[in-house]
Amino acid sequence: MTGPLLMVASAAAWAAGLVLTKVTLDSSGAEPSSVLLVQLGASVGVLAAACLVSGAWPRSGWRQGWVGLLEPGVAYQLALAGLALTSATNATVLGSLEPVMVPLIAWLLLRDRPRPRLIVLVAGATIGSALVSFSGGNDSGSLVGDALVVASVAAAALYVVVASRHVTALRPLPAALGQQVWALGFVAVSHLVLSGGAFWPQLGFDGLLLAALSGVVNYALPFWLYLSALTRMPVARAATYLTLIPVFGVLGSAVLLGEGIGWLDILGSALVVAALLFDATTSAPAKPHAKQPAERSRR
Repeated sequence: MTGPLLMVASAAAWAAGLVLTKVTLDSSGAEPSSVLLVQLGASVGVLAAACLVSGAWPRSGWRQGWVGLLEPGVAYQLALAGLALTSATNATVLGSLEPVMVPLIAWLLLRDRPRPRLIVLVAGATIGSALVSFSGGNDSGSLVGDALVVASVAAAALYVVVASRHVTALRPLPAALGQQVWALGFVAVSHLVLSGGAFWPQLGFDGLLLAALSGVVNYALPFWLYLSALTRMPVARAATYLTLIPVFGVLGSAVLLGEGIGWLDILGSALVVAALLFDATTSAPAKPHAKQPAERSRR
């Protein structure tokens, strides 16, 4: 049960981070690249401190962190740009496509053919997730914004599959740090280009604090939890738990933004939770990935 619990916590953190990010974008009026730069900087700082305190500093394996260019690098650069143009409801609906994309990419790249049971599980959870998402308000969307969000979902799904191969060599905490250091470098260069050479983020003091908090919640915590879960369960099964993000997102919006909860929210949430409970109670526990001997000897 450890793997599913880690994935539930990861989905909750990602949902809370999405709500905080939307609040930051709306309240500060800053460019998405500025917000993302502060978020990743705060996340890297927290992960580095955690690695130092726990003695898990990545003495090697920095090169493997390139997968962070996919997510949070490219994926979140596109997602924040899309979120600034489209509605939060549209972004959540399109984000529900990720659990569907992951098994397909894993099948294509890893030859990991999804079993019929997994297909039914993903379908049920995704339908419930979409019901929750479509029940959102009447905010207008944007074709360009929606396209950017879809591109970010594709990059995130590719990250999920590729990252599943890297957890065999590094422990989750240093792996998350290495990936986000690469992502921070990519985002810093992108910000310089998009801002015309102005490196300092265009945020006030309150905006900086809010962006930093949302960065820790949206990056440091969920990525560490997610990579920890991958050492305990297959990537395709872990992806199904991402369908909880809209469910937690609706709850977070109700608590933090005062938005209402409709009957579609309740029905969709019940369907997602039922599918995941069925998976958690009927699946045989997966064996953790073995650490490579060379990596173990360095710790």
